[in-house]
Amino acid sequence: MKIARTNIADEVSNWLLEAIRSGRYQSGERLPSVEELAAQLNVGRSSVREALRQLQALGWVTLQHGKGTFVSAPKVQIGSSLASFSESVQARGMQPGGVILRREVVPAPEAIACELQIDTDEPVNLLVRLRLANGEPVAHETSYTPNRLFPDLLDQPWSVETSLYQLLTEKYGARFLYAVHTLYPIQIDEALSQLLQLPVGSAAIKLKSTLYDQDHQPIETAFDVYHPDRYQYTVVLKR
Repeated sequence: MKIARTNIADEVSNWLLEAIRSGRYQSGERLPSVEELAAQLNVGRSSVREALRQLQALGWVTLQHGKGTFVSAPKVQIGSSLASFSESVQARGMQPGGVILRREVVPAPEAIACELQIDTDEPVNLLVRLRLANGEPVAHETSYTPNRLFPDLLDQPWSVETSLYQLLTEKYGARFLYAVHTLYPIQIDEALSQLLQLPVGSAAIKLKSTLYDQDHQPIETAFDVYHPDRYQYTVVLKR
């Protein structure tokens, strides 16, 4: 096979990524060597090395010195786009799912009211879910949305695959412009330990996210705790 001479490393990276997604190379499998890939694709070894570095940075492969390059176990990738959890999971070739732990309309606590720029005690939709990927717990999500903007949101026919972002867009006409993310290191408590299948006291990352619409108004604030072995957070910084 020959790779087009546009950006060779990117083309090699795309070819390998498609091979992984299609199942040609399975999780934990060793990829062909740099020399073998270069010969197979008719490209230089430097282009293959750069392609592998790109895939490593994105979490698709792991480079083990002296052993080779191996396909990583799939992880949900968060960040760099306004994709929903379901979209992020599907992009990794996994099946999204979830368990609703709590859903009810509650008075907005002061901190939540501040994030959503509403009055304290104004009704908000509280949705707490355990999010799954291929049946395994990946994240514990707690979401708040203004009830006056999204009435009857919690009465919708929620399923294990329901996307909140999709509901907000399709039923209520919401248009997302951007989100502000803040990351915090935390230790897993007993409740999260049981839900995420992690030892009590183990380290994890908590993400606070506030979603803004096209009018720069906050329409959702959420607090998510992610399983450290089943997700990665990637940010692309540009100058």
